[in-house]
Amino acid sequence: MPIADAEFSQTMASGVVDRLARLGLMLPCVAVEASEAMLAHFSGPRGEQAAALYEQPRIPFISYPYEWSFSQLKDAALAHLDLQLAALDDGYVLSDASAYNMQFIHSRPVHIDVMSLRPYRDGQHWDGYNQFCRQFVLPLAIEAWTGMAFQPMYRGAINGISFADALSILPRRKLMLSVGGIMHILLHGRAITSHSATTKARETGVRPLPKARYRSLIEHIRSFVAGLVSQKRPASFWKEYATRNSYTDEMRAKKLDFVSSWAKATKPGTIFDIGGNTGDFSMAAIGSGGATASIVLDGDLDAIEQCYRFGRNSDRAILPLLMNLTDPTPNMGWRENERKGLAARTDTGGVIALAVIHHMVIGGNLPLAQVVDWFIDLAPTGIIEFVPKRDPMVAEMLLNREDIFFDYDEPNFRRLVAARCRITTEYRFESNGRLLVAFDRRG
Repeated sequence: MPIADAEFSQTMASGVVDRLARLGLMLPCVAVEASEAMLAHFSGPRGEQAAALYEQPRIPFISYPYEWSFSQLKDAALAHLDLQLAALDDGYVLSDASAYNMQFIHSRPVHIDVMSLRPYRDGQHWDGYNQFCRQFVLPLAIEAWTGMAFQPMYRGAINGISFADALSILPRRKLMLSVGGIMHILLHGRAITSHSATTKARETGVRPLPKARYRSLIEHIRSFVAGLVSQKRPASFWKEYATRNSYTDEMRAKKLDFVSSWAKATKPGTIFDIGGNTGDFSMAAIGSGGATASIVLDGDLDAIEQCYRFGRNSDRAILPLLMNLTDPTPNMGWRENERKGLAARTDTGGVIALAVIHHMVIGGNLPLAQVVDWFIDLAPTGIIEFVPKRDPMVAEMLLNREDIFFDYDEPNFRRLVAARCRITTEYRFESNGRLLVAFDRRG
């Protein structure tokens, strides 16, 4: 729209976007010379015609807050607040505080919605305060003060966790002993949920907020968020899986070498690492020079947290995401089109699914054929590890349950893979019968 273009072009001309991009807080943006014919191809949801075109770098993979670990959500919150403080120094604020505007370029959070920048108006309040609390503060406080994972509740409430729900969960003692808890959760929540407070606000109006207090509010909530720490829980089984499985050090080295050789030969670019745990095999694929980045999907929060912390402190392009592999993220929001499910976001060149197929088939009661198809659908080339029933890990899984998995055997696995792909190479571990199979469905 012409009005919006006039406002945003002034923002671009101010240089604030470039300065925030140089700080690594906002995605760069440049104007694109566009003819009338080009502009005619674009229109808004209400039929608005485009008045200008701008270009930004492509985000490698779009992810959502309910797929992030505690540290990821916390880092995204702090980066969001740092952006607001830096923008305020230049006389700009954000029109909202959506967590979905924060995206990870591998392990670095960055704000992507440049058009949410607005010139600061004297006396204005922080428009995104409530949204920031619902989408950042409340989920973090729930895990920090109760040890309960925030992701399931967040996934069930696309606009963020409500104050009513949070106040019913958070321990009152924690709230009352924290200045930030009293200010940003208890009192803020009561004001939001109280009909009388809302009525009074409408009747009396809202007092102007001096710029110094605007900044102070952001700085205070930043200090509060920075101090939140996930309540320590016992180490999960799968966090220690690498040292408790049926592999010797020699077998593990062979497996790493198999992954490295496959990546070097196929050069898949970005890969999915299904059930990737702490990302060791993603590191091998990237280290070979064949894979450029990896998206690690795992249902274990502790493993994802550990993988993220490692990736944050290294130069490897790894993005770990929490994902229940038997219940992947679905399409959500208005007309199921606001937030894309995993299947709609797959744009990877390779997939590795190591030591996970038995968990999905036997642990998740899924048909082998559907699991194999899902792996192959994710990428044109990859590696699948088949774990036979005689493997100690599978034997333990079947110890106290009836073996109804008649379809789960190696001949059937081979047949299912060969029906859709070429098996390019394979390797068997004789001691436990596990089989690594590399496939390619590109003709």
